[in-house]
Amino acid sequence: MNLEQALWVIANAHGNELPVEAIEVVKMNWSVFYPDLERLIDQFVADDTTLTDEQNAILFFGTLLCAELKHSPALPKCLQLFSRSDSFSTPLEGVFGDALTELTSTLFYNVANGDTQALSDYITGAHQAMYCKASAMEAVFAQFEVGSIDKTELSEHVTRWLASFLVVPSSVNSFLMSALADYCIDYQLDDFKDQFIGLCDHGVEDKNLFDEDRFKQQEVKAWNSADAMMLIESGIIQTDFNLTETLLSWVDDEDDSVLDNLSNEDNELFDSLMGEGGLLSNILYDENTILENSVPVSSLPTVGRNEPCPCGSGKKYKKCCLQ
Repeated sequence: MNLEQALWVIANAHGNELPVEAIEVVKMNWSVFYPDLERLIDQFVADDTTLTDEQNAILFFGTLLCAELKHSPALPKCLQLFSRSDSFSTPLEGVFGDALTELTSTLFYNVANGDTQALSDYITGAHQAMYCKASAMEAVFAQFEVGSIDKTELSEHVTRWLASFLVVPSSVNSFLMSALADYCIDYQLDDFKDQFIGLCDHGVEDKNLFDEDRFKQQEVKAWNSADAMMLIESGIIQTDFNLTETLLSWVDDEDDSVLDNLSNEDNELFDSLMGEGGLLSNILYDENTILENSVPVSSLPTVGRNEPCPCGSGKKYKKCCLQ
């Protein structure tokens, strides 16, 4: 398979079909492929609605391969690509899906190659990225975790971010404030404890400065790092990232979660039918009777992990009430 054929396979992959062989071909021909990836990024940055589905697929795999190959020249392009709104149903989310919240911190960490200043500038930028700015913060904290930057340098970044988030209160900045407080606790930056606690209950126009769905004010006030796990230690950031292995594990996890969900729903349905006052509680529950009176599991309401949360927060279910 040559590069052209590999790109055709990637562009036409469907559903959970993972083009493993094609990905390997792209990696072997990276120097030839990368200029094409840059052109796709430029086109998306200029107008994020102009790419075809096939081009979006190539953009998805190509961008994440930058993380696996630790292609540091791609950092400016990656930061441009993710400098836009990344909430549910945005064009960026349409391309990257789960990877937007699960893998961008790994991408930023591996591609930045220690350039925390570029990441910090991205975080304080005026664009409306929310999840991706949080991912960039994670990448900087991970650099501290491995000793690439010291506590003084990290604290300088945190001070700058905190000031930036307070300039214009917004839902995006509230999310980032909560994320930053969470990371400061995990990494025991106790010099910021009083400042964060002092900001609790000081919202603007009845709006909290913290996002209660991301990290509650009570958690900020508790400032408890006893059970904290660092980002690389916990596996949230993968320093030895392998795109194929990661996506294959996602497919396996998704299959398992579907089975688990069906099993839980079956159990709940059975309990409701057989319990006190249930439809079948006072009759002989032979097989035919159960079949005649049961409700198909497929008819029960469900919420996908990546669908809007039913609570109305505007976030994905997995980033809100599922937690």
